[in-house]
Amino acid sequence: MASLGFQNRSIESGGCMKHLYLDWAATAPIHPEVANLQRQVAEETFGNPSSIHAWGLEARELLESCRRKCGKLLGSSENQVIFTGGGSESNNIVFTSFLLKASPGHAIVPLFEHASVYEPSRILERFGWEVTRVPAGKDGRIEPERIREALKKNTALVTLMLVNNETGAIQPVDEVVRMIRAQEGRPVHIHVDAVQGVGKFPVHFLELGIDSLSVSAHKFRGPRGVGILLTKKTLSSLLTGGGQEYGVRPGTENVPGIVAMTRALELAIEGMERNRSQVERVMKVLLSRVQTCRECKVLPEARLNTPSNFSPYIVSLAFPPIPGEVLVRVLNERGYGVSTGSACSSRKKRDTRVLESSGVSPSLAFSSIRVSLGPTVTEEQMENFADTLLQETAILFQVAK
Repeated sequence: MASLGFQNRSIESGGCMKHLYLDWAATAPIHPEVANLQRQVAEETFGNPSSIHAWGLEARELLESCRRKCGKLLGSSENQVIFTGGGSESNNIVFTSFLLKASPGHAIVPLFEHASVYEPSRILERFGWEVTRVPAGKDGRIEPERIREALKKNTALVTLMLVNNETGAIQPVDEVVRMIRAQEGRPVHIHVDAVQGVGKFPVHFLELGIDSLSVSAHKFRGPRGVGILLTKKTLSSLLTGGGQEYGVRPGTENVPGIVAMTRALELAIEGMERNRSQVERVMKVLLSRVQTCRECKVLPEARLNTPSNFSPYIVSLAFPPIPGEVLVRVLNERGYGVSTGSACSSRKKRDTRVLESSGVSPSLAFSSIRVSLGPTVTEEQMENFADTLLQETAILFQVAK
């Protein structure tokens, strides 16, 4: 078979030598064991799970084993596990299912949601739905009272992410769910985008009391292009085909990816406490160092006073008036990979919606970068990164004067 030319690629990229990857919220490096397992399954268990011959039955058995295991790991029944192509697809399936309702209703969507939630809410509007977009408080977290005030008699859908992908703010999902469920006569569907939380924080679907939840494998060192949608009841779907995944997500199942994702989820949950402790130590190094720079801003600033309300895996920093994109490029030239926010929109015109919804000024949001960590990043590496960050910003501050 012809080579694709990847085997002997230099570790140089974009004119710089790769050094330290600090964009784990965009995608995490696949775990070596997971990558090997995916290849093994692709080579050995290649049958179509819908086929009734031995090869298909073997694939079906493996697929259903993963469904049971993922259900157990995420606190759901196995028949509530739908395998998808990732978090964005899972979110879209939920939103588009509401287009099949007899009549338009009302939805509540926080302003800081990921684009794969925010943009589908605009599709609902195009089809006659009313959508109330609720901003965060100045700490980047939703205030349950704001959700309560937005509820209407015809509210059919409320969404709330578990962990914000740009600020790391942990949302009070439990409080919001209890508040909504306490409202009599409101059969509201509550959907949680848990993409940045699963594998890093305990998630138990049934205990959350929600109706659906989305998961993406490549955020916890699994493969790209595979995810999970947990649903309490089967959703109507605009997608049609062979009826796979309870008719919600038709198409031949990606068995190698699903097996690899299941193992990655196991590893992430097994090492959750250890990994989080490591990341907390590394994040503490970064935050203590950047606070020595008078011009640096931690976004939102409330993070410094209430660190338990934020994921240690993600932080937004700003060095005004330096544009965030300039700083990202400069750090890339020094061998460090950070971003200006969500990878889903980083190649488009800069979108500062998430930060601005938390009370951050447009100019400050424009100067922001996101640093996101994984368990393999060490304190020594972070010290070196902080040295470079402060050195380069000092130079850029002089240029900006």
